[in-house]
Amino acid sequence: MSSLSLAQHAVRLQTLLERHIAEVLKNHGLSRSELDVLGALACGDARPQELSSQLLLTTGGISNILRRLEADGHITREANTKDARSNIVRITPRGEAIARETGDAVTEVINRVLGPVDDSLIERAAEQLHEVLLALDEDAPVHRGATN
Repeated sequence: MSSLSLAQHAVRLQTLLERHIAEVLKNHGLSRSELDVLGALACGDARPQELSSQLLLTTGGISNILRRLEADGHITREANTKDARSNIVRITPRGEAIARETGDAVTEVINRVLGPVDDSLIERAAEQLHEVLLALDEDAPVHRGATN
């Protein structure tokens, strides 16, 4: 029963936060997946397949996201000199700026929503969820150099 309770609490918290985050993303002209891709690319260039795997997105989904980000000038795609069948995706300065600005706004809204919660409780909960994700070997997508 505790695993069901964990899942229910995690989903409820995510839903609560998403209500507020969605508005921030809309105001910055990005989807959640687009911001995730820009965040991943801020850590370094990647192949679309790597982004798909890291961010748990389908290859078709990542292709659509990359097309939109490229059209908006947030990324570039170049031929992979080591593998002619793939591209290397790189974030542009414009993409870095919008990712930073949007990421800061998302952090601000999360802090506002969680404001009534004691910082030590948030820290303990984050550490425990981190341990759960590590045990599932699923922790990588949530840590892309962001600060807590």
